[in-house]
Amino acid sequence: MENISIIGDGQGKLAAYCFMPENECRYILIICHGFRGAKENGGRIFTFAEKLNKLGLGVLVFDFSGSGASDGDFANISLSSQVSDLRQVIDYVDSNYNRQLILLGRSFGGSTVLAAAGYNEKVAGYIFWSTPVKLYETFTGIVEEFARLEAGEELEIKDEAGSFWLKPSFIEDLAHHDMENYLQKIETCPALVIHGATDEVVDPANALYIYENTPHTELHIISGADHRFTQYIKEREDLTLNWLQRTFL
Repeated sequence: MENISIIGDGQGKLAAYCFMPENECRYILIICHGFRGAKENGGRIFTFAEKLNKLGLGVLVFDFSGSGASDGDFANISLSSQVSDLRQVIDYVDSNYNRQLILLGRSFGGSTVLAAAGYNEKVAGYIFWSTPVKLYETFTGIVEEFARLEAGEELEIKDEAGSFWLKPSFIEDLAHHDMENYLQKIETCPALVIHGATDEVVDPANALYIYENTPHTELHIISGADHRFTQYIKEREDLTLNWLQRTFL
């Protein structure tokens, strides 16, 4: 594993890990964490990356600006800023490794992957874990005081990881993104969608929407799985590894 710092669009540093297999690889999988997440994914990334390396895939994971070990303030989060971060990471991987790319995003990281669709012709496939495409509906459902953001107030939100601030600019930015248009940009690429049937954060209808609007997509709705895939992480990883092997290797 290599510890990497990537210069972000705002000149801040994005913290990243790169895991490369022992033998030459054709593809590098770039993984984007979810809202309030981090590249380590609770420590699970290390075993998952090892499995991916054994398949012959390189892996790069990173923290978005304001998350994990990256520079920045989480309060400045927006879909546009995350897309900018991802583009910087794609450029870094392209210039330093010159491999074909596969993008994987979990939750809001998946939204970011979709919003960056079409940026680089070397992206050969997409993986969406628990990903919202109906962004306004999703965030109104999980942020109880959403109306205050719409009214222009900054909002302090508390969750199991502590408290954080959201700015009205987060909501305003969502209006600039046409997810349906982004879906059209991945129509020619293979994609994998995995979603929990009992996801309490992102309605499984989002997964169906991706599937119904992209012709080369494989869909798995996992019975009993919640947003975090509690007790179903291995099933999600196995489905992903199997799809990658069948599709690219």
